[in-house]
Amino acid sequence: MKRMKYKFLESVLDEIDKCVKCAACHAGCPTYELSFSETLTARGKIRLAKGILEESIGLSKRVAKDFSLCLSCLNCSTVCPPGVDTLKIFTAVRSHIYDEKKEGRIESFIHEQVLPYPTRLNYLAKLTGAASLFYKMAPKMIARYFPYAPDGYARVTPPLLRSSLRSRLKEVNKPVEKRTVRRVAYFSGCMTDLAYPETGVHVVEKLNNAGVEVIFPKEQVCCGAPAYFAGDMSTARKLAMKNREAFKNLDVDAIVISCATCGSVLKHAYSQILPDDNSAKEMADKVIDFQSLLVELGEEKKFKAADNSGEKLKVTYHDPCHLKRGLGVSDAPRLILKNLPGVEFVEMENADSCCGGSGAFGLEYYDMSMDIGRAKAEAIKKSGASVVATSCPMCQLQLTDALNRQGYDIAVKHTADFIDQVMSARK
Repeated sequence: MKRMKYKFLESVLDEIDKCVKCAACHAGCPTYELSFSETLTARGKIRLAKGILEESIGLSKRVAKDFSLCLSCLNCSTVCPPGVDTLKIFTAVRSHIYDEKKEGRIESFIHEQVLPYPTRLNYLAKLTGAASLFYKMAPKMIARYFPYAPDGYARVTPPLLRSSLRSRLKEVNKPVEKRTVRRVAYFSGCMTDLAYPETGVHVVEKLNNAGVEVIFPKEQVCCGAPAYFAGDMSTARKLAMKNREAFKNLDVDAIVISCATCGSVLKHAYSQILPDDNSAKEMADKVIDFQSLLVELGEEKKFKAADNSGEKLKVTYHDPCHLKRGLGVSDAPRLILKNLPGVEFVEMENADSCCGGSGAFGLEYYDMSMDIGRAKAEAIKKSGASVVATSCPMCQLQLTDALNRQGYDIAVKHTADFIDQVMSARK
């Protein structure tokens, strides 16, 4: 009985035993640097995981909270000398906690009854967008009593009342008057589909301009990140299988992403969710960030060739955790930004530190999320840039909120949107 109960958790025992308890994971851990709590570090969580397996530690509310107080920023696994896959351990523990305590959770309903169904998700997004209008218009004296509105300043909410990317894009998007050099599929992710559809349009346009035919399968669903990071492996597996079917029979060279978290989940989590599925592995092997593909095709040289006269627009770049640490992409966006005409690129301090967004974390622990975001906002302000570019919709939302809360008039742009803005101005 015990063996079945801890089966998934036992699957990461080798990773647990790799920890040498050196405390290297303390440095750069956003939640530890705010709390100085040992159980919020990777070392502390790994010890808790071992205790759960040994049944010397129970699944108390405190233990559950310690594992939810994690941004999944991958900093600990990056700095770990023996290379412990910390996220794999944390996810296994969250899965165990989720299975034990899932009854009555509204998130369970959303995971199981909304995320796998794009039409339902679109309806929920529109309802949320409509509700946020009242939230934003409320006077400060009233708004101060609302959640996520400290001192009466309502948080920036995603623009969910736009028409979705699914309704804007065709399934097959061919290059205009150009020879096709590559054929790829595009995985947009929910935030791009529902909140930032223009980003998806610009990604496809830039790839078309480079001679890339882009297939946008309408059967794709949420990548599964909300369920996966919450520990809902059943729903995460269901979503992974739906996406596997949507992309399996496409004759494409690559699967392009413009959301760092989606890319990291497709690339790494699917092999854990569907360990014996060759189609899922093939899908993971094809994942590439759109910026990396543009650089691979030499598009930054074409950007540089455009009219470079006039006043320079100063821009900096924020590295999404799941892009730099999850997919190893950091040079490509900088190379693009440095070659855009009329743009001066400046590096901010700690560009790869977490911004504090991390999906559900920012909902459950908004104050801590904003404490982390404040440091990032200060670094952006100190850089002197008037625009900060990034490559993750969740980071885009978090940075906008953090900068707004600090009173800094600095625009936040997805790299695809910024490329379009700059190049359109040069035509």
